Amino acid sequence: MNAVSFASAGLQSDRPATVQQYGALPWRRDRQGRIRVLLVTSSRGRWIAPKGWPVEGRAPYLSAALEAFEEAGVIGEIRSQPLAGYHCLKEGEDGSLQRCRVTLFSLRVRGTLTNWPERDRRKRRWFALDEAAEMVDDEGKQRQWRAYAASLELENVSLKSVIDAVWQLVGPPCGRIAAQSRDET
Repeated sequence: MNAVSFASAGLQSDRPATVQQYGALPWRRDRQGRIRVLLVTSSRGRWIAPKGWPVEGRAPYLSAALEAFEEAGVIGEIRSQPLAGYHCLKEGEDGSLQRCRVTLFSLRVRGTLTNWPERDRRKRRWFALDEAAEMVDDEGKQRQWRAYAASLELENVSLKSVIDAVWQLVGPPCGRIAAQSRDET
């Protein structure tokens, strides 16, 4: 759903309860050294990062790694600190809307499986960073993806300072989580 107020979307309140999901942003470098991002199809056929519900007894980043394995069939090195976060409306099977906070963790892919739990329910595809930004369905999320892309492209630079600069230019995404300085290589 695009930028629509909760009231006009048929919700009882402008502030429904928010649920938490964790996701991974799987990435790797191609032979030319460019970063590629792996997206999967949602149940409605949109391209998304693998995400899902918290797993009891697991740290958030491990829940995200499990979702990447189940939905995308990838394994690798996941960062324990969040890369980014956003809010969205999640539509249930009954048509009800739920406000959802998604926290994404960077997952450097080391293995892509040919046999994984949700292979019959989802498609997966590697995208260039700019292509991945274009695949999301609203302008606000496109800005977020471009900021994620910028954070993955950088090496030996404070990601927090660069992402903050990007957000100053394009506006901060909803539900922003402060980026931590980290190297991905």
